[in-house]
Amino acid sequence: MLKINSFTSHPVRFVVSAVILLYSFSVAAADDKNDTLHTHVLKEVKVTSRKQEFTRASIPVQRLDEKELNRLNADNVTDAAKHFAGITVKDYGGIGGLKTVSVRGMGAQQTGVSYDGVMLSDIQSGQIDLGRFSLENISEISLSNGQPNELFQTARMFASSGVLSLTTKLPEYDELHPFSGRLSLKTGSFGLLNPSVFFNKSFGRKWVMSFSTDVQVANGAYKFRQYYGTTANQSQLLTRTNSDVQSIRSEINAMYRLQPNEDISCKMNFFDSERGLPDGVTYYNSYNRQRLWDTNYLSQLHYENKRSTLFQYQFFGRFNSSYNKYRDIDPKYTGGILTDHYLQHEYYVSSSFLYRPIQCLSVSGSADWWYNNLFIDSNINFKKFVFPTRNTGLANIAAKYETDRLNLGGNLLYTLTREQVRTGIASPNRDKVSPSANLSYKILDDKELRMRFFYKNIFRIPTFNDLYYQEMGNPNLRPENTNQYNLGLVYREVEIPFLSELEVSADAYYNQVTDKIIALPSDLFHWSMTNKGKVAIKGCDITLKAGIPIGKTDHILLRGNYTFQLANDVTPGSANYDEQIPYTPVHSGSGSIIYQHKILECGYNLIFSGERWSGQNIEANKLVPYQEHSIFGTVTLKKYKFRAEIINILNAQYEVVKFYPMPGINYRITLSMNL
Repeated sequence: MLKINSFTSHPVRFVVSAVILLYSFSVAAADDKNDTLHTHVLKEVKVTSRKQEFTRASIPVQRLDEKELNRLNADNVTDAAKHFAGITVKDYGGIGGLKTVSVRGMGAQQTGVSYDGVMLSDIQSGQIDLGRFSLENISEISLSNGQPNELFQTARMFASSGVLSLTTKLPEYDELHPFSGRLSLKTGSFGLLNPSVFFNKSFGRKWVMSFSTDVQVANGAYKFRQYYGTTANQSQLLTRTNSDVQSIRSEINAMYRLQPNEDISCKMNFFDSERGLPDGVTYYNSYNRQRLWDTNYLSQLHYENKRSTLFQYQFFGRFNSSYNKYRDIDPKYTGGILTDHYLQHEYYVSSSFLYRPIQCLSVSGSADWWYNNLFIDSNINFKKFVFPTRNTGLANIAAKYETDRLNLGGNLLYTLTREQVRTGIASPNRDKVSPSANLSYKILDDKELRMRFFYKNIFRIPTFNDLYYQEMGNPNLRPENTNQYNLGLVYREVEIPFLSELEVSADAYYNQVTDKIIALPSDLFHWSMTNKGKVAIKGCDITLKAGIPIGKTDHILLRGNYTFQLANDVTPGSANYDEQIPYTPVHSGSGSIIYQHKILECGYNLIFSGERWSGQNIEANKLVPYQEHSIFGTVTLKKYKFRAEIINILNAQYEVVKFYPMPGINYRITLSMNL
């Protein structure tokens, strides 16, 4: 039997680790101060080529930097991800509801989420709840279809059908301004209160640290209309209940410069929350008493050496601990209360190198290994839980040949898994090789117009829920297999009359998923997981970004995307054969118009989705199309910034997931001060 006390030690671990980290770097700082050499240090200047990367990339990449994120009516990572083409969001409503994303119809388990270059994982469900990631600590979000375009990555970054990458506000060296930071306070509808702080401190010429934390409290009590018929007289105005949330996130980053372009960095992240889980709203019933407690601790060490342009290498080490407590109060349980505890650990190491024998050729290699376990304790369920563990190893070799006109690349990924259980039957060991190839070609000599293509074969290993969930799991499941094909055009121009820049892309794709893991009834009362599913996905993503200068001080920014997607269930004998898979709209997209004038910035954002189905494509399962219109305004006065937002200004009532109503019109106000 698990001892619950073992779950509550994470805050202590975080504090102790923080103290050790601070002490270690303080010693290093003391050594640095003893250096008697007198030097004049110039402020570091970083040179990037993000604009060129957009068109040169043979794999579609979409990116939102910190300035662009601030122009969206987004409160968390999921809100921002809705502005990427090809993204499907499942939002269970409210501030505390579960929020996941999938790329091009392939499911949340096939979509990887990286956090500062290292993939996040949930060995139990395979889904990352993006609702717990605030934008207060995020400097960039990018979406890569297939895999990131850069070769100098961990092997795990090549092991998903798509990657949503989160980059945090890492510490920056600044000898001229050794201390900087920002204080922010956000408030708004539904009892929202969200204070946050960010500090950056440089210690001499060698090391720098940053600290950030934010607290979020909200009651989540928003109004919605429950219809019992087809007219307004057959409806009732209700208030969403059990949608409250209280959370705190803290992160420490430290970087020590051993030599120019040779750094060692450390990250520690702590997240703790309690939230209500709003249930589906059905006729005359909109209340439940389910609650979830989450505690997550992450510590990461990274060494990177880029001193040579010929050969570069890096190492990662990470420990992650995730604890969840679920409670449901209902008379149907013996004693009236169900309490489940879940604890999972991950130990992860990675090494990778990049070799450039000639200027236009790059070769990389990476090897990852990680260990996962899962412990469950329940007063009612999981009495026969097998307590599985899994060792996973990845080895990847990649190469890229790049000239001004041609970009040609590919990689080969080898995956192995070794699984054990305390009792029962373990899933078989797996060994598989997955190839990928990509190409980008500049069509015209004098125009930045390029054609791009990529193919990727990848698979996902079944999660512990798929394999071992009580009375449903099937340890003999095979991995889901995916083949991805993409053909697109991308164009960028900076010398167009009346425009400061123009970026346009159009990508057509075809994805084929076989051995998809689905639940099928084994008899009248029991369901079992099986590899019977097949999905064929055909679609097109179109993106647009443009700037319009108005005089010398004003500017208009335009951004938009559109996705057309036919994601059909082609499982032989399926009741849904040739129908659109659940929660995947045929038409979806977003758009924004931003106006800038000196200290003022204001804008309009739109998110829209066509009709979807929650199951079989029949009228009873149809979810109506929706549009969410939002506006914002920002005023910056020296070090102070004031921002006001109105979200869903037309008060549209809609559901992303059936029976989970989304909030109507609401507002947010943010006041921040730079230090």
